[in-house]
Amino acid sequence: MIGALDKLLLVLPSNTYRAQRFLESARRLGIQVAIATDSEMSAPDHLGMVFDRLDFCDPSSAAEELASLARSYGITHALAVDEGGVEIAALANASLTGSGRGLEGILATRDKAELRRALDAAQIPQPRWVQLTHGPNDDAALKSLGLPLVVKPTKGSGSIGVTLARTVEQLADSVEIAKSVAKDMKVSGNKVLAEEYVEGDEYAVEGMIIHGALNVLAIFEKPDPLTGPVFAETIYVTPPRAGRQTTDAIESTVSDVARALSLPDGPVHAEVRVTADGRCVPIDVAARSIGGHCSDALSFAFATTLEDLILANAAGREVGSTNRERQASGVYMIPVEAEGTLRAVRGVQEATAVRFVNGVEVTVPTGTQVRPLPWDNRYLGFIFAKAPGASAVVAALREARELLRFEIEPGVAVDA
Repeated sequence: MIGALDKLLLVLPSNTYRAQRFLESARRLGIQVAIATDSEMSAPDHLGMVFDRLDFCDPSSAAEELASLARSYGITHALAVDEGGVEIAALANASLTGSGRGLEGILATRDKAELRRALDAAQIPQPRWVQLTHGPNDDAALKSLGLPLVVKPTKGSGSIGVTLARTVEQLADSVEIAKSVAKDMKVSGNKVLAEEYVEGDEYAVEGMIIHGALNVLAIFEKPDPLTGPVFAETIYVTPPRAGRQTTDAIESTVSDVARALSLPDGPVHAEVRVTADGRCVPIDVAARSIGGHCSDALSFAFATTLEDLILANAAGREVGSTNRERQASGVYMIPVEAEGTLRAVRGVQEATAVRFVNGVEVTVPTGTQVRPLPWDNRYLGFIFAKAPGASAVVAALREARELLRFEIEPGVAVDA
C-alpha cells in the first residue's frame, strides 16, 4: 500500500466510458486529480492539470513523458480507469517509484499470450493454447489442440476479435478475423492466440487487491450462454444464483491467478468458467475495474461506489467497508446486432417504467456508424435493475430490453 497521497494522475483514453464516474468520485472524496489523455481536452473547472494529446499507441514513450510531467507537479501515482490506460499507468508508476514491483504481472494482463505463459509457469489449470506465428507450423499446432477452438487477438477487451471455430473452415475464418482486428488495433505482428473452448457457465469477478490480498467485491453471473460464434455479453447479475461450493471455487481461482501474477494493490476484473464437473477455469484477467457503465450496477455500504473504493485505495487511504448492498443488482449490456447507422432509439420511457429497473442509458448517439462483434466491442447502451433477488433482476432486465428498439440503417454512414 502506498502512503496517503494528495494527488493522483488518472489515465483516461479518449474513448473511455469511465471518465465522468471517476471525476465525480474524486470530487466527492476530496482527492485532487490530474488527467492524462490522448485527445485534446480543456481542464474542467475543478482540475488544475490536464496532460493531453499524448500518444497512447506508444505506451513506453507516453509513460515516460507522463512520469516526467507528474514529477514536476508532485504527483507520485498514476491510475488507469480502463483497459486502454493500464499499460501506460503501470509503466509510469514504475518510472515514478523506481521499482518494477508488480509491473511484469500487470503487463501480462495486457497480452493474452503472456498471461497464458505466466499461468502455465505457476501451474494454474487453464485452457490449452498456442500462439500463432502465421508460418508453416501453425497447422500442426492447431491440430494438436483439436476443435472447437476460441481464436482471439492477443490484445483487446470486450470480446473484440474473438470467435469460436467448430470446423476447419470456421477456424480459417476465425484466424483471419483475429488478424484483421489485431491490425486495426495496431497490434504488432498481427498476434493471434488459439485456445481450447471450455464448456461451462461463465462468471465475472470484480475484485480489489488491498494490502496485498484480493478482496472479492462481487461475483457476476452471466445467465445468457456464451457459446459462440461471437461472445457478446448481455446480462450481469449479482449475487450469482450458484451454490457456495461454486462461489468459493471462483474466489479461490481468481486469488490464485492474482497471486501468480504478483499484482499490486488496485482493481482486478476476471472472467472464469465453471465446468459441469465443478472445475473453475480462468479465461481472462485484467488489472483494472469492470468496463463500460457496468460499475453503476454496484453499490457498497454507505452508498459508496466502485470508483470511490478504487480511488481511496490508489490514494493510500483506508478503503472502509467493501460489503455490497443487500439487494440483488444487475446490468444489461446492449450489444450492436447489425452493421449500419443508428437512426433512432425507441421505447426508452417504457423500458424505464419496468418494475425494478432503475436506469436506462443509451450511449451511442443517433447518426453513429456501428458494427457488431467481432469487429467492434461498443455497446448501444445499458439497462440497470435492483430487486430482492437475482431472478427478479434478470426478469426485469429481459422485459426492459424487449421494449427497446434500435433502428439501424444498413450501410456505411455518409456525411451530408
